[in-house]
Formats: sequence, structure tokens, C-alpha cells
Amino acid sequence: MKAIIIGAGEVGFHIAKLLTLQDNDVVLIDESDAACNRVNEQLDLQTLRGSGASPRLLKTAGIDEAGLLIAVTNSDEINMLACQIAERYSVNTKIARVSNPDYFSMESGLTPKDFGINLLVNPEQLCVAEFVRLLQIPEAREIVEFEDGRVQLVSFRAKQSNPLIGKSLAELDESGLLTDIRFAAISRRGRSNNGNPILNGDRHIIIPRGADALQQGDEVFVIGSALAVEQLLRISGITFNQQLDRVIIVGASPIGIELARVLEENDTNVKLIEEDQAKARLASQMLKHTTVLHGNYLQFRLLEEAGVEGVNGFISVTGDDENDIMACMTAKENGAQRALALVQQPRYLPLLARIPRLDGAVSRHLTVVSNILRLIRRGNIVSVASLHGIDAEVIEIVAGVNAKIVHKELTSFKTKFPENAFIGAVIRRERLIIPTGQSVIQPADRVIVFSMPGAIPVVEDLFAERRS
Repeated sequence: MKAIIIGAGEVGFHIAKLLTLQDNDVVLIDESDAACNRVNEQLDLQTLRGSGASPRLLKTAGIDEAGLLIAVTNSDEINMLACQIAERYSVNTKIARVSNPDYFSMESGLTPKDFGINLLVNPEQLCVAEFVRLLQIPEAREIVEFEDGRVQLVSFRAKQSNPLIGKSLAELDESGLLTDIRFAAISRRGRSNNGNPILNGDRHIIIPRGADALQQGDEVFVIGSALAVEQLLRISGITFNQQLDRVIIVGASPIGIELARVLEENDTNVKLIEEDQAKARLASQMLKHTTVLHGNYLQFRLLEEAGVEGVNGFISVTGDDENDIMACMTAKENGAQRALALVQQPRYLPLLARIPRLDGAVSRHLTVVSNILRLIRRGNIVSVASLHGIDAEVIEIVAGVNAKIVHKELTSFKTKFPENAFIGAVIRRERLIIPTGQSVIQPADRVIVFSMPGAIPVVEDLFAERRS
């Protein structure tokens, strides 16, 4: 497939990498020489320097042959115009990042369809929704939902007090604790399964089997029905907040303001700290019930004035990764129950698990990538989520008619199904099934699969419809 990507930032780079690995013909457009040079050094694809809204440049990129256009620059206008041009050339799928909600508000009378946009991606709204989910389940480091929340993947850290530590998964299964739930992965510091040390104290990933047992400090990824996940978390000593009484937000960024607006609508006492006086003044005008404080958010005196001790949630979203992480660590040291940070640079994500005072993070680029992936994955994949803590994906895929995976017990695929992937849940005509080895996948079943990246092509092949 011919694909044109406009914008060589983190999102564009990541999508281009995935498309190139799947043998697509990719052209990437960016106005920055440095961004294009970075792509040329690391990826095998064509780059063009210039505006992605230039009809002449898009023609040079081969838009008349393209099946996919993804516009993810920092300019809403360029992204929208590029999609409108692509619509004229009958490009099948057009995806645009648009951050300003005014363009498609009720008052504007405009819709994404007016610009030929098939998928509209708003990074700020996606990040806000993820922060809210993380606030609602304290101690969860990541939450991914499927089927309107009926199926959840949640990650959490195994504390010393967790009664599950030291018990093998086989023991837990025999005790009935693993009904409607599966352990997807364990991120563990130290030595790999073969005993070789991991350099730099890094973590290794285990796709757990029956003999594996939890250890203190493990970051655990579980998938299952929402009720079963909640029960397992409660057993693990993780409490739930039904109501967020007090939350402190740092940064009057679009994400900070929108998050404050959502929380104040739920009767949460919100305080927002902003270092820039003009931004603080504007935020106070935009928010109805949020108290806006002006000052240096890295100074304890201001955090004390805001009431950081005992606050339900502390979220730092200034856009400066180092300061956001530092602010969260300071808040946690001074009594915040839960501290969450916005992360802009992907290079920080592998390091976050080593910061015990940081309870979780939201990656701007991964939230956008996950939403885009569900449209560009081939075959019957209907949604994809990239995980922060580990290099893995959770995909929702529909079993095709006559697919290799259907009409046979899953045990018969023991040697064919990748070792670093597994089926976590099956949705059949609105019924949720947590499969066992004796389960049989039927055509049109919607299946949730946890997979490391290298296994995804094999999974796709097993679920793809075979033509006679």
C-alpha cells in the first residue's frame, strides 16, 4: 500500500516505522531538515521537505496512488487541508490530528467529513480520558479498555504486602482466583529466565506460564472482565476511589484546563498551578469552579499552600518532561496519594518503571499512535493499544470466515500460536468468554490478543479470512 505521512514528529516517526516494517511504500513529509534527516538515518523510506498542504508536493509524493494519508503535524490547518486535498484524489483513508475543538463544535456547523477526514485524533482529549481512568483506579499504572469497558487490561506493581506473591499461577488457578482473568505479562527487574544478568539494571518481560510466580516489585499486566480485574486488584490490596475529593493539576496547558473542566463537572475540588501569570489568568477565566494558583510548582511552599498532603491525585502536565516528573516526585514525598505525569518524549518511557514515587504516566504520542493503529492495521483488526510500560500491544481482532484459528480447540495451536502472544478474551454475540485450552474460536468472534510486536504478523495470519 502507498502511504503518505505528514509530520515527522514522534507520532509520524512511529507510524512510519510500523508501516515500513509491514512492507508498505511510505513517503514522509516534513518542513524540518533535521526531522527528515533523522528519518533517513533510521528508516528505509522516502522523505520530502516542505508543507504537507502543498498540492504540488503531495503530487510528487504520489498522492494519486496512495491508499492512506496520515496528517499529524502540529498545525491543525495543515492537517485538515492535506486531508481535503487527499479526498480530491480519492485516497481511501485520511487521518488528521486536530487539537482545537472549535473547528468541529456545534457552533461551527462543520464535521470532519467536510474535510474528507475518516479519523479525527485529538491528543488532548485522549490524554485527559486516560488521566481520568488512572485516577479512578489508584495504584494502577496503566488501563486499557475494550468493548465499552467490559474487558480491561490493567498494570500494577506487586507490593510486599500482596498475598499473591510467591504463589504460582497454577496454584492461583486451582484456587479459583483466575476465573475470568489472565496474567498477560510480568515486567521484572534483575535476571532473565536463563539466568543472564540484564544490563543497567533494566527490566525483562515474562509471558507467564503456570509455573511462574509473582515477586515483590514486579509490574504485572492482567486482562479480563472488568469485575474480575477489580476483584484481583482488591485482593492485591489496591483500593478504589469512587469519588475524587481533591485533585491538584500543574500546568494550564490545553490538557490541564480540559482535565480540570472534566473533574470539576464531577464535583471534585480542583486546584490548578501555573507558573506563567498570563496563562494563569486565562485559566481562571475559562474554569468555573477550579482555584487557579500562580507560582513555581517545584517549590514546596506553593504545593503546601495548594494542600498537597493527602490529595487524591496530583497530575503534572506542563509539557516539560523533567519538570513534570520532578513535580510528581516532590508531591509524592509530601503526602500526595497518587502522582501522574504527562510524558512527551518516548525515550523516558522505559525509565518510568524505575521511579517508585511516580504512580503512572500518560504518553501523548502513544495515545495518538494507538488510535491511529486501529485503522492502518491490515486484516480484521478493529482496535489496537500500545502499552507504556513494555513494548507490547493489545489488539482486538475479528476471526475471519475459514480463518486458520476457527473451529479447532486452542490446544491444537500450541505449536502454531506465538509464545510471546496469547488470547485474553473472546466476545461472541455480546457474551464475554475468558478462553481455556478447550475453547474454540468461531467465525466473527471478536478476540482480544496480547502480543509482543514480533508476533503480530503471525497472529494476523491465523485470524485472516482465507479465500478459496
